[in-house]
Amino acid sequence: MKVIGVIGSPRKGGNTEILVERVLSGAKEAGAEVEIFKLNELNIRPCQGCNFCQENGRCQQQDDMQRIYDALYTSDALVVGSPIYMSYVTAQTKLFLDRLYALLKIGEGSRIHGGKKCVLVYTQGGGTDGEKIMNEIAGFFKWAFNMEIKAIIGNNNLNPAGEVANRKELLEKAFEVGKEIVKG
Repeated sequence: MKVIGVIGSPRKGGNTEILVERVLSGAKEAGAEVEIFKLNELNIRPCQGCNFCQENGRCQQQDDMQRIYDALYTSDALVVGSPIYMSYVTAQTKLFLDRLYALLKIGEGSRIHGGKKCVLVYTQGGGTDGEKIMNEIAGFFKWAFNMEIKAIIGNNNLNPAGEVANRKELLEKAFEVGKEIVKG
């Protein structure tokens, strides 16, 4: 089994990264091959709305998103993590979500096989709408790619870097969910 993680946080070693890596650690312990993409470190351009992908089955932009597409085609599970900034996912995460358009054929559905498992991870400072936002994104992954949402993991009051280390129950839940996506 192959599990890929996509981290949409601009903070190196931040709370979101820690939680996504914890999910991937659980998956790895259960025998999965894992691969991680830190969006802020990649060269990914915005969708140009050109519809080249609709006509040709692939995005014409040759950037680091091509690596993520390849991983999505061969993976069995996806873990996407983002902090909540200004009542939505980060710009890096939104860019990733927009570029998934190339994996859809309008009127026909997903170009990647359905049934993949998906875990969504969020961290949030002072707001309280993180879970609601991730539920909306879960709806997108269900509708667009027929993914099975296994869990939404996150919490509020996690603004200081490393604060999640004080949330043992959250770290344990992330690890257990990682194991569960491989075993079940």
